[in-house]
Amino acid sequence: MNKFQTPIRVKVRLKALGELIRAARRRRGFTQEELAVRAGTSRPTINRLESGKPNIAWGTVMTISWLLDIPTDPDLMDAADRAALLAANTDVQRIRTKQRLKDDF
Repeated sequence: MNKFQTPIRVKVRLKALGELIRAARRRRGFTQEELAVRAGTSRPTINRLESGKPNIAWGTVMTISWLLDIPTDPDLMDAADRAALLAANTDVQRIRTKQRLKDDF
């Protein structure tokens, strides 16, 4: 029995949608946790969606796209608007500071 493999064209589209969602979330100043609360889902689901992973409920994708005012299909977004949104996403600040591990076992 063959395990279902997500077609490569679908993977590319999911990755593009995930990048748009991440950029739109950051533009609005939401953390993944804040977006998850607004969308009625979990932070790991937002993370999987932004990473382009399959197996996210379509209703969740629609809700998040609506909250961030982006289309569910990346190709439906105006090319200039999409480029501007993705370009603005490159200057990201870390919310949590890196913590050093204590080695006093």
